[in-house]
Amino acid sequence: MSGKLRIQFITPGYVPFPTGGLRVMFEYADFLAARGHAVTVVFPRQLQLSEPAALGAVKSRLWRIETRLLNRPLIPWHVLHPRVQLLLVPDLREKFIPDADVVVATMWSTAPPVARLSRSKGKKYYLIQHYETWAGPEDQVNATWLLPLRKIVISKWLEEVGRQLGAHDMRHIPNGIDLKRFRISNPPEHRTQRMLSLYHESPFKGVPDALAVLKMYHEQCPQVPISMFGVPPRGSDIPDWITYLRNPAQAVLANEFYNRGTIYFSASVTEGWALPPAEAMACGCVFVGTDSGGVRDYAIHNETALLSPPRDRAAMLGNLLAVSQDRAMLQRLQRQGTQSIQQFTWERAGAALEQYFLE
Repeated sequence: MSGKLRIQFITPGYVPFPTGGLRVMFEYADFLAARGHAVTVVFPRQLQLSEPAALGAVKSRLWRIETRLLNRPLIPWHVLHPRVQLLLVPDLREKFIPDADVVVATMWSTAPPVARLSRSKGKKYYLIQHYETWAGPEDQVNATWLLPLRKIVISKWLEEVGRQLGAHDMRHIPNGIDLKRFRISNPPEHRTQRMLSLYHESPFKGVPDALAVLKMYHEQCPQVPISMFGVPPRGSDIPDWITYLRNPAQAVLANEFYNRGTIYFSASVTEGWALPPAEAMACGCVFVGTDSGGVRDYAIHNETALLSPPRDRAAMLGNLLAVSQDRAMLQRLQRQGTQSIQQFTWERAGAALEQYFLE
């Protein structure tokens, strides 16, 4: 393949709210569209036909109309490049997928349907953003790594997972950060100490551990404000002494959340390549978290971050207390972390992906 390509990303279905995986895919779609490629993002109502064909056709028609009426624009939380086309389809059968030069599965459940597509739908790739056993049966998730798809893994940890599973055709392309948006607008030396964290309902995010550690920290350092942000409504498990910011716009997240904090804390069990800690580092926060796998691409213990084993609440608390009570350590980690994260740009990631498609 050479020149301008027809590229399509296959998603497992339409959702109106932001997720890390969708954000990464849209960043790639925008970059490739800006480079002159024809980019389509496909959203199926269901992965495969699960009802009589006539009934499915009626339901799909109504679903497309309702989805577009209720969501204007279709992706309200991300400004897409005007060349990116969004396609709502009944399911991922051959007849509903356009012909293209490149077709990309974006989650484990989309990998088998993409593998079954004919050559006319494009050379086949698989964007792997997590070891998705949290989203499906382990044996079925593992099997997708062995399909005849060219695999794009977003972290060295995922590349190691693939090797252990016997996967081949893997290319490591780490995520990028929008450094025009996620940057220091409030100098760290001007900030009063504030703890930041993410609220999330997925078990692998480790939020129960995070809340337990933050409670212990608050008991010892009640003067330090603590804030969380997330997509869902404020959970009943969030104490009233924690401020909660729900579903903020990216500009608000950067300037009114990250740029008001000094420490970003995460207790994740596993991560493919966590975006929030990296964004917080770019905005001048020190990342204190767990060695959750994917963060190793940018978080090096005692150099650019402080890391501890997942689920080790005592170690997490110890790191939080250490960095919040040692100003020299805080300033060193902040400076080195913010400097190191500058290498992770969407221009770098997008160019690497484009080159992979063109090879």
